[in-house]
Amino acid sequence: MNIRVAEIADASDIRTLIIEAVSPDKNEDFDEEGRVFFLQPNTIESIKHRIGDNNYLTLCYIISGKIVGIITMHNYEKIDQLFVHPDSRNMKVATKLWREAEKICSKNGNKGKYWTKSSTLAVNVYRSFGFRLDGGRMKQKGIVFYPMVLEVEKQS
Repeated sequence: MNIRVAEIADASDIRTLIIEAVSPDKNEDFDEEGRVFFLQPNTIESIKHRIGDNNYLTLCYIISGKIVGIITMHNYEKIDQLFVHPDSRNMKVATKLWREAEKICSKNGNKGKYWTKSSTLAVNVYRSFGFRLDGGRMKQKGIVFYPMVLEVEKQS
């Protein structure tokens, strides 16, 4: 499998991936305040903190030794981050990351309820996972997002 748990040593590569995937300077979901706010939790130190924090699960998708996608789950219920490098899109990277993360979250007590704040670009990706919109377009701290939820029926 091309998926593994992130390591502290991955922080710089993860940051590069996030910036290249989002392109906040060119992304219409961000105004100037949003660009500044987006970068704060995506410093190398912040990424290292998340990787080392037991409240977060970060998985990396590797192709030819390079991290091309990540998913970060908070408290096994919120997709905090899901990024795929533009060159690796349409290769099911996000889907494979989500499936692996959902399995791990389920094993760690998630009862089948997940949520996220989706970018405009990712709404259809989340829909393909079964998420539905839980409200309309919102903007907070200069960043546009769409609240989305997923309730998975668990087998008894």
